[in-house]
Amino acid sequence: MGITVRDLLSVEYFRDFKVIAGKKGLNREIQGVTVADAPDGYRWKSEKELCFSSGYVFAHEPEFILGSFQGESRLAALVIKRGRYLDEIPEYMIRLFDEYEVPLITMPYGIPWMEAINQVYVAVINHAIQLFSINGQSDTFRPQTANFKERRFQKILRAVENDMELPAMLYDLFEENVYYSSDNFQIISRQHGIQGTDYWEPRCAYSRHTLCDSIHMSRYRLMLGESQGQPRISWITIPIIVDGAPQAYFCVMESRRFMDFCDEYSIRIAYLAILSIYEQIVAVRDTSNIGFEQLVHLALESDEEDFHRLQYQANQQGISMDETYIYVLFQHDHKEFDIRTKRGIVMELFQHCGLEPRGRIAFLSRNEGVILFRARGQEQGDKRQIQSILQEFHEKMSRKFEGMEWTFALNYEPRRLSDIRACVTKGQKTLKIGKLAMPGQSVLDYNDLGVLAWLDIPDEELKKLLEEFKQLMQAERSRELLHTLRVYLENNMNYSVTAEKLYVNINTIRRRIEKVNELVSIDWDNYYTRAKIGLMLQFMQF
Repeated sequence: MGITVRDLLSVEYFRDFKVIAGKKGLNREIQGVTVADAPDGYRWKSEKELCFSSGYVFAHEPEFILGSFQGESRLAALVIKRGRYLDEIPEYMIRLFDEYEVPLITMPYGIPWMEAINQVYVAVINHAIQLFSINGQSDTFRPQTANFKERRFQKILRAVENDMELPAMLYDLFEENVYYSSDNFQIISRQHGIQGTDYWEPRCAYSRHTLCDSIHMSRYRLMLGESQGQPRISWITIPIIVDGAPQAYFCVMESRRFMDFCDEYSIRIAYLAILSIYEQIVAVRDTSNIGFEQLVHLALESDEEDFHRLQYQANQQGISMDETYIYVLFQHDHKEFDIRTKRGIVMELFQHCGLEPRGRIAFLSRNEGVILFRARGQEQGDKRQIQSILQEFHEKMSRKFEGMEWTFALNYEPRRLSDIRACVTKGQKTLKIGKLAMPGQSVLDYNDLGVLAWLDIPDEELKKLLEEFKQLMQAERSRELLHTLRVYLENNMNYSVTAEKLYVNINTIRRRIEKVNELVSIDWDNYYTRAKIGLMLQFMQF
């Protein structure tokens, strides 16, 4: 929607514009501006245009007036310069404008067309800014609360529909929550079978037209059997992007009519109002987390002499040094990617997969971070819940950062913040050994390392040992062969006892060990070789 004639004339710039006829039409809507002095100019008029004229056409071609009123596409108002071709407005013109209730307005002689037209659009923009303004609210600013977002978003969306008569929707990507201007958007969506992601990735045949490159504003049209007389359906979609991360999609439905030039002004301003809310949410969230991250780095670098300083910084963050946490270290495998440059994206994913408010995250380096969960005791159910949450976080990270491998090391032992250095070291050992011995597993548990958690095996030695067993681990019956080999070594290479333990025939055990010998070269007489292999098999999961 643009602006009414009445509202336009209330602007200070138009104080000397006088209404001389058609006063009953002052609530007519202006959706465009044109200048018309050609005799047949009425042929190209559009509905709700504000028409400027020098009066030439009315002095020489009176039929222009009747043409301007034909059909439903009558003018919003006519603004005429008196004194150039018409010193006085003829009575018949005044009667016609009164009859059709179209305002006839005179304007000062010396004002240039461009200046007047520009001021019309300035008035339209100011009207939209006032309509979608979220400033000056009396309630406390708390951008991270659902209540804050819901009130602000719905205020903007309702204003879109009330002002433009076009229903609107906002889809929050991370919360997977949808806000509507009214039920009209959902009703129309159901009528045409449009769901969720169809508004930015339609499943049906569609056309797409870019309206504004800089904000990725596009019009989508679905082709729904036009040959059978079914209507087209179209909408405007704008992604809400903060720090390179899509936060939401803002959509406006055009089921009743196509939006006009003035509507596009309003859509852009509504978009900016929504964007500002998301920018504030991200800023508040990131500021809070940076303070926590600085505290984590201080704890990693502190010794006993720095305890009082650490305690002071913890109090500033509202954290008790007596509180215990479950520590999770995570890493990615990309050599050039710095996770800290995508802080906003990671924080959004972290926030919306069940990790907050119990968990906090801090980035330690370009490829490493740590998550702290508030401890809730040693119940096994709690550990499974944390593992489930981490798996969800891993899935979200893998989808967002394609082609990258993320691995998490869980140390389910409640420890204070002052013990974080030892917990991070344990996490690094878990990742080092676990990624080699259990490839493809995204969440590694420190307790699964068994006795290897107590040993400091050089990387090269561990890689060499695992490389020797690569063929065996990739064999078609690898789980069966590895399990047989472990039981065989545990029982001093006794075929009979091994067969009894595994409830199979002794000849089956002989065939399996023969298969192992085909795949791996083992010196069965060397005690240290057998011990090394047995040690490895103790913590391998198969």
